Amino acid sequence: MEIRTVRKLNHSSEPPRLVSLLEIAKTFLHIGLVSYSLAALGEAKKSLVDKKNWLTDEEYLKGLALSQLLPGAPSVNLNTYIGYFLRGFPGALVATIFFVIPCFVAMVLLAHLYLNFNDVPLVSSLFKGVGALVVGLVLNTIMDLWKKGVNTPQLTILAVTGFIMVYFLKLNITTLLFVAGAFSLVFTFLTYKFSRWKALMDRRFWIAKKPSPKAVSVIRFEFSKKKYATMLIMLAILLTVNMTINFSNPTFQKLGNTLFEIGGLTFGSGYVMLPFIQDAMVNQFHFVTDKEFGVALALSLLTPGPVTVISAFVGYKVAGIFGAALAMANMYLPSFIVVSIISDLYRRAGNAELFKMVISGIVAAFFGTLWAVLFKLMGSSLVDLPTCGLALAAFGVQRLTKVDTLWIIVIGAVISSFIF
Repeated sequence: MEIRTVRKLNHSSEPPRLVSLLEIAKTFLHIGLVSYSLAALGEAKKSLVDKKNWLTDEEYLKGLALSQLLPGAPSVNLNTYIGYFLRGFPGALVATIFFVIPCFVAMVLLAHLYLNFNDVPLVSSLFKGVGALVVGLVLNTIMDLWKKGVNTPQLTILAVTGFIMVYFLKLNITTLLFVAGAFSLVFTFLTYKFSRWKALMDRRFWIAKKPSPKAVSVIRFEFSKKKYATMLIMLAILLTVNMTINFSNPTFQKLGNTLFEIGGLTFGSGYVMLPFIQDAMVNQFHFVTDKEFGVALALSLLTPGPVTVISAFVGYKVAGIFGAALAMANMYLPSFIVVSIISDLYRRAGNAELFKMVISGIVAAFFGTLWAVLFKLMGSSLVDLPTCGLALAAFGVQRLTKVDTLWIIVIGAVISSFIF
């Protein structure tokens, strides 16, 4: 394998090192534990960029852009890409698995309680409290990401455009990303070709100063052709094993192949997948009832990780823990394969200045949509003074202190069980 060393940008005597797979496992397990809704984006940045210095802001934002452009759950795509960026295919595999373990375990436990006892203790109060906490955490995430990713006039225009397209025009995320890419190309052309355009932008918009480069504490991993070929073989083996299990009996075929198709062909976000999952699992195959699907959706919002963990609920009802694992594997395997195959090419293309500017525009537009999502969350979650208080408390504690997000969620959940 080839190792490319990234020169440190400070005067520390400690040289960059290759991050171990064990470190990746521990780090992404923790990220998975505290990744509720869009706060997952902030948790990954806080851990990998701000605390550990494994990535620069630019590298993180580049991964964030890719995660939005591919099918599947963006938060899972992002962590797969970062794992690959650090340690290639083994890193991608470990990062993905350990990121989804917390939400998988939580959903299986909650599904077991509901399906066996027809009720989940405290679920209504926890649902109300966690929803309020998520609002505060998401607000903090958006503010942090906005500071890093929307720092030029052009990016500000694209971010505002993204907000308008989603919040007022109700356009889907796929359309938004294509429009943002096109606008980025136009802005790039105008900036390079017309000095008056650049001067106009400078006069009318505040341009944030670029942050000073931060030291990176680890070296990057880069595949050789031999290692890349080995990865393709491993992916083929994973796909073969998965499909063999899917076709081992009719029930697995319906469950696994359907979720594999949804996970591989649906762009945008986990929420975009929900209607397809519901239609197949409820209306077509009758694996769960409408009521059970609604309960599963509520539980998916109580658990960390992407909302598509709802597939584990369906799988658990169909075939127990193995069914839950099969459902989750088919939900995320397609995007895992795609991210693994194109990550190295994407990283190399990212060195081109034009490509960087286009990707920056896409990221800015996406950040604009986050405000739209936040406003919707506020409307559904902040329904009284206690929920508003929890949201403000979560925001303030995370913003002003170094308290770990996990403790914010745990303490907030305990408080919710008493006040709601």
